[in-house]
Amino acid sequence: MAAREDSVPVFIRVRNSVRIVADVPSNLEQNLAYIVHRILEEFGRVSRREILAIQDYPKRGVYDVTFDGEGVYKSFLSILEENPEDPRLKGFKIFPHFAEEEVFLVVKSYSPFVPLKEIEVVIGRYCKKLSFVGKILNELGIWTSKYRFKAVFQKGMYPPARFRLGTVNIDCYFNGMPEFCKRCRQHGHVMEGCNFCQNCGKEGHAILNCTLPRKCNFCLQEGHLYATCPKRKVKPEKVVKVAGKLSLPVEPVPMFSGEENIGQASQEGPTVKRVKPKEKKRKKEPEDTEVSASSESVVTVVESFSRGEKLFEAYKEKSNKEIAEILEAWSDEEEFQGIHECISKTPENKDVRAAVLSHIRKFK
Repeated sequence: MAAREDSVPVFIRVRNSVRIVADVPSNLEQNLAYIVHRILEEFGRVSRREILAIQDYPKRGVYDVTFDGEGVYKSFLSILEENPEDPRLKGFKIFPHFAEEEVFLVVKSYSPFVPLKEIEVVIGRYCKKLSFVGKILNELGIWTSKYRFKAVFQKGMYPPARFRLGTVNIDCYFNGMPEFCKRCRQHGHVMEGCNFCQNCGKEGHAILNCTLPRKCNFCLQEGHLYATCPKRKVKPEKVVKVAGKLSLPVEPVPMFSGEENIGQASQEGPTVKRVKPKEKKRKKEPEDTEVSASSESVVTVVESFSRGEKLFEAYKEKSNKEIAEILEAWSDEEEFQGIHECISKTPENKDVRAAVLSHIRKFK
């Protein structure tokens, strides 16, 4: 029976890989040798040394081909896109593991106060699709001032490895990113020996000698800078003004029982609250008290579960689709890489779900 697969399951996707599916797996002419000789070598102009691995499942007519590098992978997809009706492809379906070359993008802001929406606006200029995954936390659960996105770049375009909003530098990282100059913010070369202007992008002069007016690094328009950009939607803080006093943000503080209100809310100063100390009553110790086994206090020992155990208990009843969505939004980079390696090492005929849950269960 022909394999009816239009996409690759999330659990077994591999970068720089395509899936080739034979319409009729029992057809002996559509075997591994035909795929290597006719489709990869002749049609795709891929040499044997440029094929990193082929994971084949002949009974299902499925062949997962991983290329030895992103350049070879993109070249094959380009040829496939230009010649989809080539007779050598008759009886086969070919599609990449990751639709539209979706990549994970990590963005680090050197100030945690830069609005996320503004970062999304800048990166979105280079993307056909951009979706926010979440904040990246450290091992203590504290935000690292990094974000994770899923992105599909526009053809021939990449976001800058470093850009600036106001005076704050923001870095972008993704697998396969080309060389980038952090001085002029252009791809194709590095900072050493660069003589491009950081303002106009032209060669031959420095930004201090540039005769063109400075541009806002948020909207890229002339006539103003980032701090006064009209396209930024910055809401001013609400303040409470007191005559003759400095205006400061004020939050209402509720009065609880047991608190004493000292002073008046006037120009003399802010309201101060103190908690009245409670007097401790001494208990009379009974004389000649006998202690028996029945009167001993029972100490209940509560077993402390690890983080992995808690996650396992939370995920074990979820569907495969829900688990896949959770994994795609995983915030810890090292744990995400470990889960990915666990999936790639699990054989096709094994329970990938069980392997992933078992791996997560070991988290501390």
